[in-house]
Amino acid sequence: MNIVIIGSGKIGDSICEQLAREGHDVTLIDKTADILGTTANQLDIMCVEGDGAMRSTLIEANAGGADLVIACTGSDETNMLSCLMAKKLGARRTAARVRNPEYYKQIDFIKNDLGIDVAINPELITAEEICRVFIFPAALKIEVFARGRAELVEFKIDEGSPLDGITLSALSHEVKVKALVCAVQRGEEVYIPKGDFRLLAGDRIHVSASHKDIEGFLRAIGGFREKVKTSMIVGGGRIGYYLAALLLSAGIHVKIIERDEAFCNVLAAALPEAAVINGDGTDQKLLFEEGIEHADSFAALTGIDEENMVISLFAQSSGVDKVVTKINRDSYIDMAGKMGIDSIVSPKDVTSSRMVSYARAMENTVGSSNVENMYKILGGSVEALEFIIRDSEAPYIGKPLKDLRLKENSLIGCIVRNRKSIIPNGDTEIQLGDSVILVTTDSRFNDLKDAFDI
Repeated sequence: MNIVIIGSGKIGDSICEQLAREGHDVTLIDKTADILGTTANQLDIMCVEGDGAMRSTLIEANAGGADLVIACTGSDETNMLSCLMAKKLGARRTAARVRNPEYYKQIDFIKNDLGIDVAINPELITAEEICRVFIFPAALKIEVFARGRAELVEFKIDEGSPLDGITLSALSHEVKVKALVCAVQRGEEVYIPKGDFRLLAGDRIHVSASHKDIEGFLRAIGGFREKVKTSMIVGGGRIGYYLAALLLSAGIHVKIIERDEAFCNVLAAALPEAAVINGDGTDQKLLFEEGIEHADSFAALTGIDEENMVISLFAQSSGVDKVVTKINRDSYIDMAGKMGIDSIVSPKDVTSSRMVSYARAMENTVGSSNVENMYKILGGSVEALEFIIRDSEAPYIGKPLKDLRLKENSLIGCIVRNRKSIIPNGDTEIQLGDSVILVTTDSRFNDLKDAFDI
């Protein structure tokens, strides 16, 4: 597809890199020539210097002939205007990054009026990701499919866990719960495991099932933990605001520490049920005064990665059971994991993943199945894709999975049919209308049939 991306930067460059790697013709628009030069040298893409909201710039970039225009500058207004102009010029689809909570409250009106097909709020989707693991604290990360009817949940196997040393075939016999281990990371290696694969302490595993069955799986292995009751958030920016609102609506007591007094006043007015503290979240004395050792959960959400890493380690050493850390720099994410920081969120990664997922879905609107959702897991080395089966003549319809050959390092983790999740076995057949969750190390699948040797 021809894709125009407006706005270089962390998110724009990440989207460019992923889409170019998938073989799309990508054009990047940015006002700064030096930034464009650096990006052009790193990626095989076209670059246009100029304002993405200006008609002349969009014409030069051939936005009118684009299949998709993605506006992800730092300005909501520029993003929305760019999408409007691109649509007027003839762009097939447009997607905008919209961050302002006031704009997002009226996003349906904005989308309809300005011709924006998809609006993504990085701070909101990041907050939703954190909220899910606070409600289900045994998990390091939770990805949701089929409108919440299936989940892919990441756990770490601890020393002494009943999972340490067990094969997956033995696990399925011992744990009578409908759940499937779909992917495993062991050190630097990633596996799409088969029945003879043996789990070990230290492994990070992804398990697919319904939420109820994931809970049953954890109870069966003694790893279940109740929803947190109290949460401390350091950093009262947009992610902190959205997270606090979500946690309060879930009945969780929230305390926010923010060093900017003006932000504190805004938060206190918008979230009267939350305790808002004006202070430095890196101050140990303040953290103890505010009862960090009594908090069930802690989110480090300042704008500085290094601060977030340090205060997360301090929260863990203070006995906080569940700690989530916001990190933007890719080089820090791996480092943080080695330091013992397990639950990490990256607004850049979740946003670029959503945008790439939308592009993947667009690319296959005429195929036998549509990409409904796509998540990058285990450091981006594995994809989890949700396909909606649209074509009754697809070559895999109505055939037992044991009679079909999945390509190497691919696995069907779950099927959702009539609002119920199914953990597939060899006799399971894919039917029209199913949501099929595919886990694979291959990043080239746009249609479910691509995953089979048919």
